[in-house]
Amino acid sequence: MVNCKNCNKSFDLNDYDICPYCGEEPEKKDEKGKTISLGKKTEKAEPLNKERDKPADNKLKFLIVGAAAVVIVVVAISAIFALGNSDITVPDQYSTIQEAIDAAEDGDVIVIDEGVYQENIDFRGKNIILTSTDPDNPAVVDRTIIDGGGSGAVVSFRSGESEEAVLRGFTLTRGGGLLISGGSSPVIEKNIIENNEAEVGAGIAIFDSSPTIIDNKIIGNSGYLGGGIYMEESSPFVENNMIQRNRAVHGSGVVIYSNSSPVMINNSIFDNTAEHLGGGLLVAIDSRPSIEGNAITDNTAGHGGGIYIEDSEPIIDQNTISGNKATNGGGLYLFNSLYASLLVTGNEISNNFAFNDGGGLYIKDSSPTIEDNNIVDNISENLGGGAAVYNSTLVLIRNVFEKNQADRDQGGGAIWLSKDSELDLEIPDDNIYTNNDPDDIFEE
Repeated sequence: MVNCKNCNKSFDLNDYDICPYCGEEPEKKDEKGKTISLGKKTEKAEPLNKERDKPADNKLKFLIVGAAAVVIVVVAISAIFALGNSDITVPDQYSTIQEAIDAAEDGDVIVIDEGVYQENIDFRGKNIILTSTDPDNPAVVDRTIIDGGGSGAVVSFRSGESEEAVLRGFTLTRGGGLLISGGSSPVIEKNIIENNEAEVGAGIAIFDSSPTIIDNKIIGNSGYLGGGIYMEESSPFVENNMIQRNRAVHGSGVVIYSNSSPVMINNSIFDNTAEHLGGGLLVAIDSRPSIEGNAITDNTAGHGGGIYIEDSEPIIDQNTISGNKATNGGGLYLFNSLYASLLVTGNEISNNFAFNDGGGLYIKDSSPTIEDNNIVDNISENLGGGAAVYNSTLVLIRNVFEKNQADRDQGGGAIWLSKDSELDLEIPDDNIYTNNDPDDIFEE
């Protein structure tokens, strides 16, 4: 410590080069007692306020304030994570899915752990998200099971739920599948809907509603009308689903019925079996679907192995309709559809088989436009390897008929035409006929 020669107050030279009280430059003695100059005198500094914290205290104050700021940040981050993790969980918070739904409010997310839940659940008009822990993981979806126990619909939307109501990432089984009615429009996404039974719509039944059905597997369901999907007076959007190994008397894959106007895009509809009408799809009673870009393959029915159409005006565009079998109309069966807007355009209609007439197409009492299709390698064991036409007016534009076969003499390898039917062709005919057996076109 030294004493300031100006104000006579003591201070430590290790801490200060000048007097902290008056700003005077101090003197320092060497070992022999001589005065050592510490440099030029600086202007006086502002004297320290006795109430002011010393430097060490300032450092401490800084540390305290900094620590408090860190605590505030940590608390804020924790609050953010708490908000982001506010999902309702089953079975942690609620022992059943229905209890969680009943407790939920619009906008809530309910997350279901893997396991078997023996329930029949109803969304009860709530616009909530019901999801498995990882809908993008097939193993998780396969192990998160809602088992209806043979007691009606496994999951129901019956109270006008909107598109904000979502069912995602479950296996629904051993009940009536999904019921969507009452003007509801939920999103049904990334589910497995399998081994359900119902008279109508064993996999999914839709009445007066417009759901979005995407990326689901609808497999092995059985009923009387609509093994996979049934829709009535409805306009769903159905995209990128696998509809496989379903069974029904009519419409084993999909039934589009009674003034329905769905959009069906990029679905895989295969290996379905109908005892009577429509192995892949049945479209009936003033319906106007848009059926585009689907693979409709290896289905079987009494009539219309791939698609059966009655009294309706669909647009059937850019589909693959292949490997289907039926008594009549291995690929497509068109009946009683006198609509100028019934369009069959840009499809691959190939390798279909009819035990009787119309390997590729069977057309009766109808007036479709058949345009820009490849109708190839279809077989009929009787008439019309490519197409058999009865009491109809058929507009043909730029189609390719190649290597189709009818087993009866004069059976029309490409087209067989009854005497009360008419072909509407461009002049000259712009369709291509190649290697059809026994002939290209036979008119009765």
